Amino acid sequence: MRTVLRLAWRNVWRNPRRTGLTVAATVFAVFLVVVFVAMADGTHTKMIEDSVRIQSGHVQVAARGYLENRTLEYFIELDGPLEAALSAAPAIEAWAPRVNSAALLSLESSTQGVILIGVDPEREPSVSTLSDRIEIGEFLPATATRPIVLGEQLARNLGAVLGDEILVYSMAYTLENAYDLFVFTGTLSLPDASLERGLAIVRLSDAQEFLAYGDRVSEVALRAGSARDVPALTADLGARLAGISGVVLHPWNEVMPEVEQFIIVDDAGMYVMLVILVIVVGFGILNTILMSVLERQQEFGAMLALGLRPLRIFAMVYAESMMLAMIGLIAGLALALPTVLWFVGHPIPLSGDGMEAAAALVGMEPIVVFELRETTLPGAALTILGVAALAALYPAVKAGRARPIEALRSL
Repeated sequence: MRTVLRLAWRNVWRNPRRTGLTVAATVFAVFLVVVFVAMADGTHTKMIEDSVRIQSGHVQVAARGYLENRTLEYFIELDGPLEAALSAAPAIEAWAPRVNSAALLSLESSTQGVILIGVDPEREPSVSTLSDRIEIGEFLPATATRPIVLGEQLARNLGAVLGDEILVYSMAYTLENAYDLFVFTGTLSLPDASLERGLAIVRLSDAQEFLAYGDRVSEVALRAGSARDVPALTADLGARLAGISGVVLHPWNEVMPEVEQFIIVDDAGMYVMLVILVIVVGFGILNTILMSVLERQQEFGAMLALGLRPLRIFAMVYAESMMLAMIGLIAGLALALPTVLWFVGHPIPLSGDGMEAAAALVGMEPIVVFELRETTLPGAALTILGVAALAALYPAVKAGRARPIEALRSL
């Protein structure tokens, strides 16, 4: 076997130009596979994290039927058993209760329909980034009476300035009209334009009083370490909440299915491109080895005539193919790894109105983030080696079937 490998290595460099072109194509393919997969993983993770830190949380605890209807009649009570279960679950890093309702805001002659969200000013910052997105003013200051924070575009549409009293009108849980004045204390800058023109935030206690909701809440948003921890969190917390009737868990992809659908479509497009790229590399290896085999038919015939078994010739040609793939793979990984690691520490900002608008459609900041997962490099290596192994079969079989008598007649 050692002799076969030595012969294979020598044969790889018989035609340096052809070998170099094949290796270069493999390097290019490995580089693109690793970089594109890391970019997709990082961008999708960023998209999920941005979305859940603005809206749903990684997991949402709510009453059965709330996700489909989103009305005040679907509620949960944040009592002792529920709080104990949330505090005991190790995968939950933070949680925050919320009250959600549709409402109308009115200031002078301007009226806007909004989603009114009541949040706990102490717990909410640990779950969402809403308090960090204040553009002007403050996020529900404790010193203000019934403070309200508006999306930046919503504030412009109303013509509101800090300190204005805004009339909020809604339907209370008791089916009575609810209306009161709230003091405008700040604006939110959000990546999602629809949220920026339709979101109003008040204190949880003020929302419960305004809507005659008592101690009820619409949902509890949970934050995990990352989106990859959601299945374990859901399984663990689901077991802990088994004794509480009417309470269900909704992971982020159920609350925001459009984000998951976008990721699936984006992944599909990327993998189609990568499959085409890898197939091209496979044909490159096939072409290189097949040309080499066709040029060496006399050599193989002579070797067979001297007593070398066909299996040895098959192994030698197959080893040549795998050596070509390994050289390209190692060089490609050596080039891709530092490139990806550099981009991990230096995200790419997207400039231009078009790019910013595209990012806003999926609720993320206009920035491309890279993430190198533990499966990226092994996945790229196994893919390239698998394609090379398939591409090498035909030339190796053809070489092993060379006929000594025909080769010797052509000498």
